[in-house]
Amino acid sequence: MFEFNKSVIVGYDLSNEYSQISYYTAGDELAKTISLKDGEEQYCNPLCLFKRSEVNQWYVGTDALAYKEVEEGELVWQLWDRALIGEPVTVVGEQFDPLALLTLYIRRTLNSLTNLVNKNDIVGIMFTIPELTVRAIEVLEVVTSSIDFKSAKISFMGREESIFNYMINQPEELWKHDVVVYDYNDGKINCYNFRLNRITRPVVSFVDKQEYKLNKEYTDDEKDNKFLDIVHETVDGHIVSCAYLLGDGFTGDWCRDSLKELCRNRRSFRGNNLYSRGACYAMQDRVKGVKNENRKIVFLGSDKLKANVGMSVIRGREESYFALLDGGENWFDSKKSVDVILDKGNSFTVTITPLDGRGVRHIEIVLDGLKEHEPKTVRLRIEVLMESEDVMRLNVTDLGFGDFFPASNQLFTRTISLTVTGGESE
Repeated sequence: MFEFNKSVIVGYDLSNEYSQISYYTAGDELAKTISLKDGEEQYCNPLCLFKRSEVNQWYVGTDALAYKEVEEGELVWQLWDRALIGEPVTVVGEQFDPLALLTLYIRRTLNSLTNLVNKNDIVGIMFTIPELTVRAIEVLEVVTSSIDFKSAKISFMGREESIFNYMINQPEELWKHDVVVYDYNDGKINCYNFRLNRITRPVVSFVDKQEYKLNKEYTDDEKDNKFLDIVHETVDGHIVSCAYLLGDGFTGDWCRDSLKELCRNRRSFRGNNLYSRGACYAMQDRVKGVKNENRKIVFLGSDKLKANVGMSVIRGREESYFALLDGGENWFDSKKSVDVILDKGNSFTVTITPLDGRGVRHIEIVLDGLKEHEPKTVRLRIEVLMESEDVMRLNVTDLGFGDFFPASNQLFTRTISLTVTGGESE
């Protein structure tokens, strides 16, 4: 068991262009972000490696760019995309595993923390990436298994969830209404809209994403006009409390008219460490088990389970609800196995309660072909897992009931859509 008064939580933002690290030390008021230059807010470390020719010597990030100018060798970009694709990467005539290259980069950048905190005090690392897919999780699991932070709990989340965690750790006046985040990099603006449905219980939060092109070749006036159109499209008709401008694309003063419109009756912020700090706050809660008023808000992103799933059981002489899956958790982590005794017949019912306030559904699971039995003489193992964001699978196995009613080990499989009414199939 760790002592939280000595612990350190880390948020690691990873994209195809850069990485960024924030950390929270117990007792601090706010998460801090590592700057590449003392006294400056230079948080983004380029996601690249440089290998010197004829020797096994590698440099990462800004060091890689610097050594490229003075040493013979090769610079490697797109480490994240290359790891997702999985094909060998040729560097200075030699082939390398892209997962090994990404692992090298992440290990080296995380080691920069050891100049600031005790490595053994790091109890949690949350990685946040642009899109949390099954393949992305596979890559991160391989990479993080080799980074030598054995005392740390490691988790992953998408950018939308980082925004959610960042916002609910800000003063509530900033997210009383909608919040808009504009992330401008490499000729593209990702617009994220943070909003709450306060009618439901618990309150549900969504972060919707839209993509826009804003070519780097545009003149300043053209960019200003184009971004002004984007601002109108994304805020008109909504009550927006504040807006955030992220990314290198917003450097300079080209967005004069668009920024004036954006700041009309709302607050506006610029910065580049929102994602890593949001990841840091999220990991803090997972490690500490923090419970406060804000955690009555459930985030429903594309990678989240959108409903509670459970069933009625008899405990002693009373009927009670037994939770199988909890809404708001990552769907790919949502699974449970439980043994129950079937009261009678060949069926049981699961209850699906959507978190968005839609109607509760009761789905009867009929075990066609289950051998006839006396009441309460069949024990079933019910395994519940998610095949996708929407599709749940139940595997039900007949375990029998002692020597008098031996197990048949019959396996019954059903799939259920959590969003489509009806939706039961073998």
